[in-house]
Amino acid sequence: MSEARTEPAGSRSVLRALEILDLLAATERPLGLAQIAKEFGIPKSSCLALLRALCARDFVRQEPGGAYVLGLRTFEVGAAYLRAVTPVGAATAELRGLTERLSMTSHFAVLEGDEVVYLAKQDPPGTGVRLASSLGARLSAWTTAVGKAQLAFREPVAAGTADADGSFEEVRRRGYAVDEGTTAAGIRCVAAPVFGVGGCCGAVGVSYLMHDGADVPAIADLVVSAAMRVSSELGGAWAPGQPR
Repeated sequence: MSEARTEPAGSRSVLRALEILDLLAATERPLGLAQIAKEFGIPKSSCLALLRALCARDFVRQEPGGAYVLGLRTFEVGAAYLRAVTPVGAATAELRGLTERLSMTSHFAVLEGDEVVYLAKQDPPGTGVRLASSLGARLSAWTTAVGKAQLAFREPVAAGTADADGSFEEVRRRGYAVDEGTTAAGIRCVAAPVFGVGGCCGAVGVSYLMHDGADVPAIADLVVSAAMRVSSELGGAWAPGQPR
């Protein structure tokens, strides 16, 4: 009785149809009717009705041999999602999370030529570190952490342009770049690249006072994880050490 009160009519079928799409996406190979029905523990007749409905809207396609795969409509819906999600929108929640956890200013910047442009930021309560990452500010990509994090993945990388913090190869290997007070005296910035379907499309970073004694690798782990989640939302999943 309680299930009938809380579950809208037809929702079970909708949820089951979505689960079938998830199964086909995760399996990445054709599946037969019997395999799908067994996976969910439902009668083949019920499973067939769902598959026919999905096929009718081209979310699922039946192969000549009778097995089922994802249809073209699933790609179209996914592409529409990617068009609607912007890097700034995808990064905003992660910036908020970094600032709340670390009590540091966090920011998102994109590469434009040899400069970076700061498009989003979150400041902690109080004064925080506000100067270097002012919204709309343009700074040298070669000295800022958010710039170096992106330059390391720009092709071709000019020879001899790595700074004293390490080569771009090292940035690619460890997944983050550091600015040790070059942009603003006494301010350290740690940043990680963000990827979309077309490649590197920005960087997430945090700024804080160098004398705070914060552990750089520990902060970098959080920044890299945040950048990876933004990348995943944008369809450009990546991890440190992986070539791009």
